[in-house]
Amino acid sequence: MSKKGILQFPRKHGETLIYAFCWLLVFVIPLLMMYVRTRNHTDEVFDWEELGHVWIAEAAFFVIFLIHNYLLAPLLVYKKRRGLYLGIVSVLVIGFGIYQFSTRPSGPHHHKYKMRMEQICKQKKAMGINNPDQMGPPPGHHRRPFIVDQFDFISVIILVLMLGMNVAVKLLFKQNESEKKLQQLKNENLHQQLEYLKYQINPHFFMNTLNNIHALVDIDPEEAKESIIELSKLMRYVLYDGNKHMSSLQKESDFIDNYIELMKLRYSDKVEIVVDRDKSFPDVLVAPLITITYVENAFKHGVSYRLKSFIHITSHVKDGRFLFSCVNSKHKESTERHGGVGLENTRKRLDLIYGDDYKLDIEDGEETYSVRLEIPLNYGNAKC
Repeated sequence: MSKKGILQFPRKHGETLIYAFCWLLVFVIPLLMMYVRTRNHTDEVFDWEELGHVWIAEAAFFVIFLIHNYLLAPLLVYKKRRGLYLGIVSVLVIGFGIYQFSTRPSGPHHHKYKMRMEQICKQKKAMGINNPDQMGPPPGHHRRPFIVDQFDFISVIILVLMLGMNVAVKLLFKQNESEKKLQQLKNENLHQQLEYLKYQINPHFFMNTLNNIHALVDIDPEEAKESIIELSKLMRYVLYDGNKHMSSLQKESDFIDNYIELMKLRYSDKVEIVVDRDKSFPDVLVAPLITITYVENAFKHGVSYRLKSFIHITSHVKDGRFLFSCVNSKHKESTERHGGVGLENTRKRLDLIYGDDYKLDIEDGEETYSVRLEIPLNYGNAKC
């Protein structure tokens, strides 16, 4: 399977496949090497004891890998806790080095060393030497060094490389996941704009608005002109700013104001519309066309032509976050339920754009329907 093909798997499944394949090779290769060696050298036997020593050594690396993969690597890759990660990994590597030094026997512990010692003893006996120490240590024999030797150093290097590759694999899948999420966000934004143009500011809205403006031409020409200007501002924002990933908070708020002014043309004084917002907003960015869905939903489901109705909208910036609320009345005569495609798409966009860093509380009571939204602000260049 190609690299691209593996990355198409869900992140957890793709990572598991790579790790399972690599560790399978790690444990199988010694077995194959032992088999090849016994096939090529007829004087050697298949030594399961030697193979067991190799597998035990590899098992120590495998246990450390599991701890690092499931507990430590996520601290660096997903939680950005670099200091904590480096501290714990440093202690882990140093502890592993100490373990290697303290548990390794003073002489070489490879099975071949034992066989070599037996051969030397036989040779000494054949030469009539009863005291093996008379011939000195066997060739290649070394006492354990004071600190570390080549074996200890190589083991630690292998461990560090293994942990680094583990982090690299996680970063690879995280990057691929982020790219897929970004592409999904772009597709969702495009879909949202199409749904918005189709359902939110639909032909019926424009028809009613234009009819109201037409009626104002004879009654109050100046107000009719102002209404046409507000309508043009509304459409300009939808067409040119609504399809961007981020938009100016000031433009988004002005868009809401323009929308409300146009909707007021349709309703009598029985509808109480109150807007409480900051006079001006800082130069920050938010996702466009997020709050309009809740405002339009309030006008669509919270207004009665016979009974008194109200819509209260607040917009404020506090502690680096945008606080929005929309509370409207409910009437039994309304057979249409709150919700639908627009609200569901908005929630999906919030999930895609802000992840877990937003709050959305919706209360559907008997007489009122309220939405409270809190999203973080992007302090980049807001001159869109």
